[in-house]
Amino acid sequence: MSRNVITALFGLVALLWTIGFIAIHPYSPTSTNDIYLIPEGYEGDVRVNYNVQGAPALLKEGKYDVIPVGEDGIYNTSKPEMEYGIVTDLYFYVNAAGERTPIDKRCVCVKGNGSSGIGSTIIRHTDLTVTRTKCGEDFMARGE
Repeated sequence: MSRNVITALFGLVALLWTIGFIAIHPYSPTSTNDIYLIPEGYEGDVRVNYNVQGAPALLKEGKYDVIPVGEDGIYNTSKPEMEYGIVTDLYFYVNAAGERTPIDKRCVCVKGNGSSGIGSTIIRHTDLTVTRTKCGEDFMARGE
């Protein structure tokens, strides 16, 4: 066999292997899928702490985890880890009767994630800020 034929066969095998791998393991990005229930009228920082011993598990609504933020802007959950990936979160103000009002995404600044240690336990957290008065592209992007 000539060198060109061997090179072509090697290329064909590599191509078929790549196509097979992609077919078996398709790219499927993960999503955050959280619903934040924020007390009506709240404005300020929100923090969700994960892997908190003795804290409640998160309830589910379809594919979404439900995070009922407290009056102080904090929620602790025993769920070991937050979801990462494409941010698909939904934000609602909730009144005393449990009625939800959607919060415009331009009124939410997602600040990021972090972690801290308590003994050998790692507590992960996600932070965001909610405003009623500064909504806009600048607030959403930089919290300003």
